[in-house]
Amino acid sequence: MKTKIIKINNTNDYNKFLNKLFLYKSVFYYNTLFVVDTKTDNKMLTYIIEALNIKNRKKRITYIYDNACKTIDDATPENMCGFKNGKCYLQRRSKSNKCNGCCRKCLYQSKEGCPTKNLACKLFNCSEVKSRYNMITADDLKILRLLSLKNQLVIKSDYFSKREDVLKDLYAYTLTYSTIRVVYRLIKNNYLLKKDVL
Repeated sequence: MKTKIIKINNTNDYNKFLNKLFLYKSVFYYNTLFVVDTKTDNKMLTYIIEALNIKNRKKRITYIYDNACKTIDDATPENMCGFKNGKCYLQRRSKSNKCNGCCRKCLYQSKEGCPTKNLACKLFNCSEVKSRYNMITADDLKILRLLSLKNQLVIKSDYFSKREDVLKDLYAYTLTYSTIRVVYRLIKNNYLLKKDVL
């Protein structure tokens, strides 16, 4: 296995490296071990290099997904939605009779918080939260550039699903198959939620 040393001394070097990710993740670098030579402390860069060194497709996707979730969790303020008695900022202001904020539409909602690890849900923030906090967006998660365009679409649209289901969607090779799975789950979850209400 050959070694590719990536030298990053400043922001310009980092941006050049990011622009070459499409090439580094290709089959041309399958037998390459990536090593970074830098004096900066950039956690995202470390995650990207580790992901590039994972040559198994499923393991790399899982690593990228889990690290993107971890990055968001580490940067998210506690109780960012301002829950009091199960109602978020917007529900209290509008005197809504609904509970659990945006999560009220999720089959997996619970009083203890979210039992799933869904990246699409973690990336979604309502206007109220965005006005109060500087939240991480998909563009901030540079590690997501290691995913295919199909998988980047799935990541941004696979709401209200368990981590295992999202990963199965990401492992699929075709957008059609992933889309069918996502739509099927949304319809099924919506049906089950309505059934619980009746």
